[in-house]
Amino acid sequence: MKRMAKTKILIVEDENIVAKDIQNTLSRLGYEVPATASSAGMAFEKLEEVKPDLVFLDIRLKGDVDGIQIAERIKTEYDIPVIFLTSYTDKNTLDRAKVTEPYGYLVKPFNEPDLQSTIEMALYKFQKDHATRADKNLYAKALSHLSEAVIITDIDGKVNFLNQKAESLTGAGSDAAAGKDISTLIKFECSEAKLINQVNYKHLISQNKDFSFERVAVTAGKTKAFEGSLTSSPVQNEKNQLIGCAFVVSEQSTSDGTGKEAAPPLPFDNLVIQDSFFVKKSSMLVKVYLENIQWIQAMDNYVIIQTTTDQFIIHSTMRDIEMKLPSKKFLRVHRSYIIPIEKISVLDENTVKIGDKTIPVGKSYKDAFMERLNFL
Repeated sequence: MKRMAKTKILIVEDENIVAKDIQNTLSRLGYEVPATASSAGMAFEKLEEVKPDLVFLDIRLKGDVDGIQIAERIKTEYDIPVIFLTSYTDKNTLDRAKVTEPYGYLVKPFNEPDLQSTIEMALYKFQKDHATRADKNLYAKALSHLSEAVIITDIDGKVNFLNQKAESLTGAGSDAAAGKDISTLIKFECSEAKLINQVNYKHLISQNKDFSFERVAVTAGKTKAFEGSLTSSPVQNEKNQLIGCAFVVSEQSTSDGTGKEAAPPLPFDNLVIQDSFFVKKSSMLVKVYLENIQWIQAMDNYVIIQTTTDQFIIHSTMRDIEMKLPSKKFLRVHRSYIIPIEKISVLDENTVKIGDKTIPVGKSYKDAFMERLNFL
């Protein structure tokens, strides 16, 4: 049975007999081999011509440019996975090859099962990497315009992502910062956590819960220092397993201008930004505008946010949500419901209607509800 018949593979091998043998084997396995190349120049011609899905590349080629140099260029200029072919297994060759991050490595001579399994694993890993990069791009886009600095780490405190504000704050690009300890980019000092160092970060992350630190002395890069706030929230996968932490750094004054203390920063999952907030959906953060909310409903340990076009389910409490929403626009009318007042179309003694949805008004909330309507 032929498998993956549409997968096109380019073979770059300067031994014609070997190249022909690999081509015949791949054809038997159901892959398409539209061309072979025996030099760097020919390889790049064929890359442009046939646009392969995968490249088999001999490490040692005759001429001034070897397979590793070709792989480096494929990595930077083309989005195509590479599998190395070689008869050489010395450490120096392997070290040079590893830098190009190939998707497979076959030592000659190899058999048909090894060839096929290496191809399938390479294509699978490439697809997964593609999906991960796409998710990361969407993630970055969602967070790029926040006025707060967002730093996301793994469970060991190694940086995975910085948004634009965090890049500006730390002086490090997201790619350059990847894999570094967060403590090397930014430090915090406050009465609750003194100096958060490499060890303390790991302990903080391992707690798997939200933390908020006020009046934090923030030191980032070599020269930037200011007073702000720090909020950390766990990052979990679809199985609710802890995989990292999101740190949100806000540069703010300690007063709101009225003599009162400024409100603490909001948790990352529901970070309110003026007229909107972000909620998790799958592996992404989605921006939800307040004006699009139809109602908010409690269900067990979760809260359902219904908008005009979508529905979001988050792990939170109604009390927590109620405290974060602007009271001029939203009102709790039942222990299980919060509604935007302006969306009410019909009401009677015990219910309100928003669109086609009938929502009960609880006895303990009725007086406050009627007072708000009278006020409006």
